[in-house]
Amino acid sequence: MENLPSAVLADVIAAVAEGGRMLAAEFSRPGGPRGGEHKAPIDLEIELMLRPRLLALIPGRFIGEEDGVVEAPSGSRHADFAWAVDPQDGTKAFGEGRRGSAVSVGLLHRGAPVLGVVFAPTSPDRGPDMIAWAEGCPAILRNGAPVVHDLADADLTPGAIVLLNHTSGLRPLTASGRVAPAGFVPMPSIAYRLARIAVGDAVATMSLNTISALDYAAGHALLRGSSGVLTDGAGQTVTYTELGDSEAVGCFGGAPKAVATMLGRSWRGSTEPRRDWRVGLGWPRAVEDAALDRAVGAMLGMLIGDSAGTAGGLPGQPGAAGEAALAFARGLLLGESLPQAGELCGVPLGIIGAGGDGLAAAIRAGIVGADLATVQRLAGTRHPAAAAALLGACSGRQAFVAREGLALMACRPDAALGVALPRPDMLWPDDVVDLAEALLLRRNVC
Repeated sequence: MENLPSAVLADVIAAVAEGGRMLAAEFSRPGGPRGGEHKAPIDLEIELMLRPRLLALIPGRFIGEEDGVVEAPSGSRHADFAWAVDPQDGTKAFGEGRRGSAVSVGLLHRGAPVLGVVFAPTSPDRGPDMIAWAEGCPAILRNGAPVVHDLADADLTPGAIVLLNHTSGLRPLTASGRVAPAGFVPMPSIAYRLARIAVGDAVATMSLNTISALDYAAGHALLRGSSGVLTDGAGQTVTYTELGDSEAVGCFGGAPKAVATMLGRSWRGSTEPRRDWRVGLGWPRAVEDAALDRAVGAMLGMLIGDSAGTAGGLPGQPGAAGEAALAFARGLLLGESLPQAGELCGVPLGIIGAGGDGLAAAIRAGIVGADLATVQRLAGTRHPAAAAALLGACSGRQAFVAREGLALMACRPDAALGVALPRPDMLWPDDVVDLAEALLLRRNVC
């Protein structure tokens, strides 16, 4: 029984992957997901699919978000195991059209999290993203590849990333000040945020909500695989009963030093007016497929390549050419007739499939599947940001390491200072993924 969690991990991953496919299909419905703000039929459907598959592997206790608790069979030799399952962590964000909600499955043994599988089938910056670990495994698995990461010495330092709830970017000055000198990226799903911290994409996360084992057991297991910690809002280590139950009023998770720093800061109240989303995305949405992956890759590559860089060599504020392309992209979405300004405007033009220069033709070809050598011949430019955009247009988001994309999405120049900004927020690159999807959707209707 000692190696049981690692023995069943592959089967749990397969079951969670099926749940993720169901979730992605629901997100792509022409009229949007079924259900309301906090409840969606797909959540129950995924849970009812997962429950028999998980109990067939280990017939212990089952704690479900949607359909309640199923006690372990009387006399079962697996009665000291408990599954903690949230079929969709981030339902509210999902219904609002935000990418990044996740299927979360945790396994507890006598009150200890021994297995965690978290799958975000529509993550904004990585696409389908499966993160898994079980006690007895030498490394966390990310999309099947081993990742060894140690959070022991990470803290809120320049260049570090904190993942916050999906609406945190609507009050960016407040959120930036609370995590300074690190940056922040909004992301639905506390389970997925914990998972990404475990593989080294960020250093910490938090929630002020009262949450339970369903929300954090899987992420807690993943943190165990990378020397991370999980506390409640008062700084007490999160614990579970022998049956696997747990509840926390507030939650802080990640690197021990970063969590300790965050616990010492104020997280309630703000005088900053709430902003609107700069890019409006309704329904239907782009399917999570190769075209979307390449469109996001092209925009990420363009801005990463044009960035001057920050601490640790990570992307920062784009230069003049990147800013011009950002402004041009927003103008395209608004239907404005803008003159092309700068060498990189061909990137958004190529994503919407419009005419333009050689770079636009190259990006257009990359989106529909041309190889890198072909698009390089078409582009006719040696601008380093154009080269990175071409790579992204052919290889998608995975052409860039996760922390590069997150650093770009965390870039809000001097936002933590709360003073007059050197750049207006329309030139911030933090919504680059939304921009790329909106441009791609224009391609589909032009």
